[in-house]
Amino acid sequence: MNLKNLTDDQVLKAAKKWADQERASLHGVLHHLYEIDRRRLFSSLKYPSLLAYAVGELKYSEDAAVRRISAMRLMKELPEIDVKIASGELTLSNLGLAKRLFRGQAHSKAQKMDLLGKIENKSAREAQKIIFQIMPELKAPEIGFHQFDDGLRAKLEKVRGMVAHKYGDLSLVQLLHKLCDEKIGEKPPATSRVRRQVHSRDGHCALCGSVHALEADHIIPRALGGTDEPQNLRLLCRSCNQRQAMRQFGRTVMQRYIT
Repeated sequence: MNLKNLTDDQVLKAAKKWADQERASLHGVLHHLYEIDRRRLFSSLKYPSLLAYAVGELKYSEDAAVRRISAMRLMKELPEIDVKIASGELTLSNLGLAKRLFRGQAHSKAQKMDLLGKIENKSAREAQKIIFQIMPELKAPEIGFHQFDDGLRAKLEKVRGMVAHKYGDLSLVQLLHKLCDEKIGEKPPATSRVRRQVHSRDGHCALCGSVHALEADHIIPRALGGTDEPQNLRLLCRSCNQRQAMRQFGRTVMQRYIT
C-alpha cells in the first residue's frame, strides 16, 4: 500500500474509513463465531473446540482468539451490547477486562450492564482503573494455558476435559481453583460395564481425535432402532456428538438440548 501521493486530508479520511471497517469486521467475526459455535461447525473440521478452530483455521494467536470468543459469549449473554460493539463504544480489550471481573464475582444482568456502561468509550487505561477499583486482585496478569510447555499444557487440557461435564469450559485459573477445592484423582461416577468397555477400547473421539468431554454415542440412535451393544457405541467428544445429533435430527430439534 503506497500512501505517499495522498494529501494529508486524504490520509486522515482513509485512516478513519479503515478504522470503521475494522470495527465492522470485528463485529462480523463475533457474529460468525457465535453461529459456528451454535452449529458446532468446528467439529466438522475436526477441531475439538471453538478456540482450537479460531487458532488453527482463522490463524489468530491463542490470546487474540480467547479475547474474541469471550467477547462473543458476552454479546450472546447481553444482546444489548451488540450495537455498542459495532460502533466501537465497547472495545475488545475493555470487554475482556469486564469478562475477567464477571468471572471473579457474581453479577446480575443489570449489574453487568451498569459496569459496561461505565467503561463505554473509555481507553484501556481508563477502563483498567475502573475495573481494578472494583476488584484490585485483577491487577495481577492473567495466566493462560498457552504459557506452559506442550507437555504440561496437554495434561492441563486433559484434566479440563475430564471436568467439563461438571463445570463447563474453565479458564486456567478457574481450573486450578476447582482442583484445589476437590480431591485430585477422585474416581469418576460409576458407569455401565458396556460404557466403561467403550471408553477403554476407544480412548478418544472417533471423529476428531479429541480427549475433551468424551461421551458414548450410539452410531445408530436408539430412536432409530439402535442397540446398546458395544459395536453400536463409539466415543465422541461433546461437540462432535452434538454435531452428529444435529445432522440426524436437525438443528431445530437439538437446539433445545444444547447450552
